[in-house]
Amino acid sequence: MTSAENSTPLLEVNDVSKYFGNVIALNGVSMSVHAGEVMCLLGDNGAGKSTLIKIFSGVHQPTSGTFLVDGNEVRFASPRDALAAGIATVYQD
Repeated sequence: MTSAENSTPLLEVNDVSKYFGNVIALNGVSMSVHAGEVMCLLGDNGAGKSTLIKIFSGVHQPTSGTFLVDGNEVRFASPRDALAAGIATVYQD
C-alpha cells in the first residue's frame, strides 16, 4: 500500500446525488482523490461530469450524500467557499 492509499483523501464524495426537479443529474456517486494522484473524470454527454465539478466548486450543492475535504464534511454555499477551502476550477471554452 502506498502512502496515498493510507492518507485521508483530499476530496471525497460518498453516495452523492443531485436532482434538478425531476431530472436526476447524479445518482449515488462515490469517489476519492488523494494527494499526488492524477484523476480523469470521463463520461458521455449528460453523464453528470459538469454537475460533479460544480459540486466540488460550490456552484451546486448535492441533494444527498456527503462531500469531504481533507476528511471534514463540507457544504459549500458558493464558489467563494470552495476557493477558501483551496478548490479552484478552470473551465474550458
